[in-house]
Amino acid sequence: MSIKLEDKMINLAKVFSLIESKVINLKEGSKLLNYSYWHFTKLFKRYKMVGIKGLFKRERKRVKRKLKDKDLELLKGYYLKLEKPQISLLLYFLKVDFPEFPSISGEWARKVLIKEGLYSAGARKKIFRKRFEAERPGILIQGDSSYERWIPKDDNFYSLIVFIDDCTRFCLGGKIVEKDSVVEHFELLKNIIKKYGKFLSLYYDNDEKYSYIRHKESMFFEYKKEKADLQVVRALNEVGINVILTKPFEPCGKGKIERFIETLQLQLPVWFKKYNVKNLKEANAVLQKYLKYYNYKQIHREIKTTPYLKFSSFGVNSKFEKIDLNLQKIFSYKYERIASKDNTIRFNGLTLQLEKLPNVPSFYNKKIEIRYLPNKFLLLFFNNSLIHYKIISPLIDKNMIKLNKLNYEKFAVL
Repeated sequence: MSIKLEDKMINLAKVFSLIESKVINLKEGSKLLNYSYWHFTKLFKRYKMVGIKGLFKRERKRVKRKLKDKDLELLKGYYLKLEKPQISLLLYFLKVDFPEFPSISGEWARKVLIKEGLYSAGARKKIFRKRFEAERPGILIQGDSSYERWIPKDDNFYSLIVFIDDCTRFCLGGKIVEKDSVVEHFELLKNIIKKYGKFLSLYYDNDEKYSYIRHKESMFFEYKKEKADLQVVRALNEVGINVILTKPFEPCGKGKIERFIETLQLQLPVWFKKYNVKNLKEANAVLQKYLKYYNYKQIHREIKTTPYLKFSSFGVNSKFEKIDLNLQKIFSYKYERIASKDNTIRFNGLTLQLEKLPNVPSFYNKKIEIRYLPNKFLLLFFNNSLIHYKIISPLIDKNMIKLNKLNYEKFAVL
């Protein structure tokens, strides 16, 4: 037999009055009305605030907000114009280009596009356990590169190199290059250390610039262990930075940088299309704009704030440390040669005649340190003293190498 609403109100009012007069307690009252104790306690608290009639007052149905026809057409048209980007990115560009567009949530925009048949929700993503995270900025930096056809109007493939802080997801530097080379890594890492300071560790995969495969044969490398030329690792060790390598063939070991590159693969083509990027120079200019947006404006889903706000919140507790080192000398190729009896050494097909130092009458059988960066400089040192030299080999372009003391002094203060 159904119970009328008025009877429910009367029964509740009687029991609540008994509880208020302390004749019975809440547990006994819940048994009288056949409610669970938890539910009855919630009802009693609500009754104390709004009274017996407030318990049964029906809330008015919320009127669904609708977009105006012109705003709906703008949303649909812009979504198709940018070739169906992420919803958050769509709303960002709408806000930038059309300030009068109403402020709507990403979920609202998604439902509108689903209703219009332009967006299809994918399967729910798996929720993974929380992985390791460094306690402070500067403890661990993750780096990686991705070889893709990054520019929509350019059929060439380029490499994107990026480095992020493990704790804050702050992107410290990135660049799109024609070739993922040692020189490009030198430049990026040097600029990061110069701008933010020395960090403790770099986490990278088994790329040939950072590691060698530790068995006799490899599908990737032709050299053996004793021939491995890890110049980037050597330079980082000179600064005092430890290099940590991931386990081969397990990219999930560095999930943060892999996820960041996945985000770049989704969002960068939209930015390039928006700014009509046609070549590599324009792509790098837009990349820097995007990194500012990512660091300073985009709320990161994992850390619940922007990477910059979390990065700056640590202040002096950050592990980044300013250092006074000649970074340009460190981030260059380093080689050693033994001088001949006639005070000459050979390097890259060149024969170099060494000029004597005041306290060194001859360099015969002595180790000469070479610091070299292609198309920029070639410098020789003995016990950290600069050695001047002359090129005596034929058929060499002397404009490719800076030799005089003025250039060295300019180089030494960088």
